[in-house]
Parts: sequence; structure tokens; C-alpha cells
Amino acid sequence: MKNNESWNWEINANTKWFDWNLRELVSYKDLLFRFVRRNLIASYQQTILGPFWVFIQPVLTTLVYYIIFGKVVKISTGGIPPVLFYLSGILFWSFFSDCLNGTMYTFLQNANIFNKVYFPRLVVPFSNVISHSIRICIQLLLFILLYLFHWVPGGVYGNYYILLTPLLLMLAAGFGLGAGLIISVLTAKYRDLDYALQFILRLFMFATPVVYPASIVPPQYQLIFWLNPLTVVIETFRAAYFSNEPVHYFRLAFCATEVLVLLVVGITLFKKKELKIMDVV
Repeated sequence: MKNNESWNWEINANTKWFDWNLRELVSYKDLLFRFVRRNLIASYQQTILGPFWVFIQPVLTTLVYYIIFGKVVKISTGGIPPVLFYLSGILFWSFFSDCLNGTMYTFLQNANIFNKVYFPRLVVPFSNVISHSIRICIQLLLFILLYLFHWVPGGVYGNYYILLTPLLLMLAAGFGLGAGLIISVLTAKYRDLDYALQFILRLFMFATPVVYPASIVPPQYQLIFWLNPLTVVIETFRAAYFSNEPVHYFRLAFCATEVLVLLVVGITLFKKKELKIMDVV
């Protein structure tokens, strides 16, 4: 090679801890959107109802929760119409869960692609999060329609904190992405962690106010309860749409800090280990 020539890119097994090189994602933006398109199409391919499942899944889940927790167990919804209460929790929980599950299997489900051609591995988890972000935005249209239906007759009213909705979506996505990146590195090497993590994820749902309000949590558990970023996201969403109570900005700022730290750790660990992991997958 002549002195005036340079490499377009170079792959090195010994990467620095904070060498993220996120500019590559811009160069591969077309591939990123191709993955997004693939994810959206593959989700409902060879199904009879197709994209209508975007609405059917949360509606059926809301109906089941309404019957079990609203009619049988009779858990209070804090004055919020039960359908809107359960739907708001289900949408954010499903969004987080989908982002997490789609990210944590990045190496296991894409090993055949990663071993054949080089591209920034972060394209895959980022495309997964974007795909689910598009889906929840569509599902929120259903929520808004039901919200408007209950607005006048049910006495439901919101406040200007509704403008925080995009931020809440980003926090839920960041939580799922950051945690998923960390777990993807661990499960690629230790496969039995997958079984434990799926069990923990089911339990984690009941540690999140999906089917009950935060007000029923005993005082001695409140501190631990609010350390969960999803608790802050869901409760802030409900406070914005269903009450005149002020949003706790300290809790929201602490939640954002948690998510940011988790993202930094996740991306750093993912980028540091991505090449070495392909030797063990």
C-alpha cells in the first residue's frame, strides 16, 4: 500500500472500552431501515389477520386483565376507567418486553449473518427497537380513541404533562435496549441464563404497576418500588392522562439517569465483546 492510501475500515479484535464508533450507524442507515422493514413484515407474515394483530393483542390482554384483576380480584384502579388503566400499563410493558426480548437474542438469532459479512452489529438491536417503537405509536392511536370516548362521559381529563409522552417512550425503549444489550452478551456465552431470565421477566411484571396503581404499595416498599424505571414511566403516563396531580420531576430525572447509565454500560459491553462472542456462538 502506498503512503497516501488509507483503509476505509479496519476490524480489530482488541477494541477499546469506549470505542463505540456510532458514526458507522449513519453510514449503514439504509441497512438499518431494511432491518426495520424486515422486522415489521416478518411479524405478521403468513397470518390471516396480518397487521390487525397490532390492535388485537393489547385489546385481548386488556379484556383478560379486566376480568381477572378488575372483576374477580377487584384491584382498585384509583378512579381511572379500568379499560384505560390496564391498556396503558399493557402498552408500555409490552413495548419494554419486546425491546428487551428482541435485543437479548441479537447474537443467537443472527449468528449466521454476523459470520458472513461485516456491518455494525448495533444495527440489529437498534432496528429492533425502532420496529417496536413504530408499533407502539400505532397502538397509542387505539388508546387515544378509547381515551376520547371516556373523556366527557367518564370525567376523564388530562393535563399538559401529556407532552411528556415521547420522553416516556424513549425511556422505556432505552431501558429495554440497555438491559437487552447486556443480557445478549451474557446469554451468548451462558445459554442456561435464558431460562432464568425469562422467569425473572415474568416476575418483574408484577413488580411493575401494570395491573395495580402505585398507591396500594406499602410504604416500606415504596423506595424499592420507585427504583424500577418502568414504574416511573407508567405512573407518569397515567398521571399525565388521568389526573391533575403534578409529575414528580425528581423521580423522572432519576429514571432518566438510570436508563442512561444502563445504555452506556450496555453499548460499551456490546461493542467490547461483539467480535469475541462470535467465536463461541
